[in-house]
Amino acid sequence: MPLALIQCGWNPEGSFSGKYTKPVTGLVTHYSGAEASSTAYYAPELESGWYNCAVSENKLAEIPPQSAIEITYGGKTIHILVTDLCPNAGNSHWTSRDDYFFDLSENAFRALDDLETGVLEVTLKMIPYPTAENIKFQVKDGSNQYWLSGRFYNMRYPLSKAEYSNGVGFKQMERLSGNKNNWWVIESGDNLTSGMKFRLTDVYGNTVTTDTLGTLSAGGKHDTGVNFPR
Repeated sequence: MPLALIQCGWNPEGSFSGKYTKPVTGLVTHYSGAEASSTAYYAPELESGWYNCAVSENKLAEIPPQSAIEITYGGKTIHILVTDLCPNAGNSHWTSRDDYFFDLSENAFRALDDLETGVLEVTLKMIPYPTAENIKFQVKDGSNQYWLSGRFYNMRYPLSKAEYSNGVGFKQMERLSGNKNNWWVIESGDNLTSGMKFRLTDVYGNTVTTDTLGTLSAGGKHDTGVNFPR
C-alpha cells in the first residue's frame, strides 16, 4: 500500500463535475503520516470525529483539497477530509486503477477494519464540510510587503479560485510552485501586508468576499469573517 505520501501537486484547472456527490463504490488503503501538517493542504482544525486522507492523483481534479467525504463500510460510517495527495509516482499500482480513491490515515482505516486488511471496497460520497466556523487564512513564513503567500482552510466546499484586493479592484492569486501545493501566492508591487481582503470561489461557483484582514504578519492566522453558504 502507499506509504509516506506527504507530497502534493494538483491541477486547479481540472474538470470538477461534482459527480461524487452521489454514492459510488471504490477502494481505499491506509498510510502513516497523515496526522502531520500536510504539504498538500493544511487543515489544523479538523471537526471532531473527522479524519485525514490522501486523494489519488488521478482523482484530484474532481476531488480537490478540502473535499469532505463520507465513507461507509460494513455498517460503519466515517468522515474524512482531503488533506494530502497520493501521487502516481511510486503508487501507480493503486492510482492507475479507476476504482481507487483514497489512502486513509491509519486512525480512519482502523475505524472501519483492522490495518492488516490493507485495502477495503467502500461506499463513498462528497458532502459539505459541517463547520460552523469561518474560513481561515494562514500566512506563509517569509511573506512580506511585496510577496505574500498563504493557505485558506476550514471551507465548507473546496476552493477553485482566490482573488485579492488592497483597495483597488480584485486580482487573481496563483498557486505557489506551479500549482504543486496549496499555497496561494501574490507577487506584486502592491502593499500586500495591510488592508487586504479576498474574494473566494468554491468548486460549485459560490463566491464570498472576506472582511478586511488588517495587517498580515508572516506565520499569522486570520479569521476571514465569512464562509460559503450551507
